Amino acid sequence: MDTRDRVMRRAQQYLLLAVLAAATLGGCAVDPHREPTLWARLGGNPVIVPVVAETIDRSASDPRTKRSFDGVKMARVKEKLVEQICNLSGGPCKYTGDPMHEVHKGLKITMAEFDLLVQFLRDALDRAKVGESEKNELLRLLAPMKRDIVTG
Repeated sequence: MDTRDRVMRRAQQYLLLAVLAAATLGGCAVDPHREPTLWARLGGNPVIVPVVAETIDRSASDPRTKRSFDGVKMARVKEKLVEQICNLSGGPCKYTGDPMHEVHKGLKITMAEFDLLVQFLRDALDRAKVGESEKNELLRLLAPMKRDIVTG
C-alpha cells in the first residue's frame, strides 16, 4: 500500500469516526420539547389538587375573604381552578370553566382580597414543597387574570 492509499484510508477512518461521534452526540442532545412542563415540575394532580383545596378552603373561611365565596359551589371552584392551572402550566387539561371576568362579575373583589388569596396560594405551595422558581412561574401565568378578578 502506497502513501497515498494510506492517507485516503486514514481520512476515511476519521470521517467515519466523525460521523459516528456526531450521530452519538446528536442522540444525547437536549430536545427543548422534552423538557418537563411546569405542570410536571409542580407535581401534577397529586400536588396541585390539595394545594388548590387548601387555598380555596382557607379563602372561604378567612373573615377577610370569605364573602366572595358565599353561595358558591366549592367543589366546582376547586375543580375549575385545578383545570386552569393544569392548562396554563402545560398539563394535559383543558379549562372548561367560564371566563374570569364572567365568574367574578359583580363580586367587587378588592385588591386586598385578591392579594390574600395569592398569599394563601403561596403558603399552600410552600407547604407542598413546590420550588421557588416553579411557584414564581405559576404566579406569573396567573397574574394577568387579576384585571378580570379585581373589580372593587
